[in-house]
Amino acid sequence: MTKAQQHTLLLLSMLTTTSATMATTQTDDPVLQQLFTVDQQMIQSAPSNYFSGHADFARLPVISSQGDVAPAIVNFEAGTITNWHTHPQGQYLIVTEGEGRTQEWGKPIQVIHKGDTIWCPPNVKHWHGASEFSAMSHIAITPVATDGKSVTWLEKVDFPTQAKPLKPSAKAETVQLSTKQLNLIPIAAFNATGDLEKLKLALIKGLENGLTVNEIKQVFTHQSAYVGFPRALNSMLIFKSLHGDRQKQGIKDIQGALPSTLPRGTDYYQLGTEQLAYLNKTSIEDNSKPLFENFSPTMDYALKAHLFGYLFSRDNLAPLEREIVVVSTLSAMGDVNAQLRSHLRITQNLGVDSVQMQKIISTLQQVVGRDLANNAQDVLQQLQ
Repeated sequence: MTKAQQHTLLLLSMLTTTSATMATTQTDDPVLQQLFTVDQQMIQSAPSNYFSGHADFARLPVISSQGDVAPAIVNFEAGTITNWHTHPQGQYLIVTEGEGRTQEWGKPIQVIHKGDTIWCPPNVKHWHGASEFSAMSHIAITPVATDGKSVTWLEKVDFPTQAKPLKPSAKAETVQLSTKQLNLIPIAAFNATGDLEKLKLALIKGLENGLTVNEIKQVFTHQSAYVGFPRALNSMLIFKSLHGDRQKQGIKDIQGALPSTLPRGTDYYQLGTEQLAYLNKTSIEDNSKPLFENFSPTMDYALKAHLFGYLFSRDNLAPLEREIVVVSTLSAMGDVNAQLRSHLRITQNLGVDSVQMQKIISTLQQVVGRDLANNAQDVLQQLQ
């Protein structure tokens, strides 16, 4: 049975039940606002004499109402929440999409997801809404009091749902680049130059030195924003063929973790803006300014939402690894020194000191030749 069917039965159960007693255990410290997550709902089989086939339902606390009941569908954009408020006859919320937040006065904030149901008893002060990066929708079922009132609105919530200026964060601790990380350099460089034969050899060496299949997939996906989809797709196809051949030979490469999936409705533009602030060690306010001063809003959105928002959210390749890939890509391309300078600075911000940076330059020299490596060295020196 689908979740939608379960929710329909749940609504019918709530709206047709006449008992005014609550189906909850009374204690000395009574529970007020209650969250019923999907996995906590007690699913029961519906009586076969009332249904043509199999059906399930979950019975929840009953709304005590002497009058009308006002149902509503509410859609919250990412970062939007209600004020504090109360309901004289209580309220049910049934989350239908996305991820959100709710809080009862004096208690911790709770995370709510699609399928969760919240019962808020009469006159309990609370708020609810979307999460910072995800939109959220819910059905609200609210009994109307005899005076026609269903809600009492109160003060705004002091909750950071909007981006606020941050002080530049401290420089990251110095890292020691591993052999695995350095093996990203030739893979990225040969993809950038389109040298597929050398790329195959670099892929084999990378897999043998600990790079996982899913990490390499992320490398090519990330590079698509820099070298274009045709070149990235060609390299992905080469890797797919190589991986298949190795499997036939009985070679078991490490698959590695899949990236986390953020909720549908995530505001990737805002997420990218904050990621840029983190990487550049500047304030969110500084990175909120439109690229090219609104000369190209499409480019601004693609950079922040797709590249720094969506791609960086694929967390099975860390920000440092992504920057090593980008520095290698831009160094191999040449004639993109403004962008190379920016990413060399970000790489330093992520803890790569001058000694470790020379490991990157030396590896680049072996891969792309002296001239392109010297160019990267010159750009690096400009940051000193």
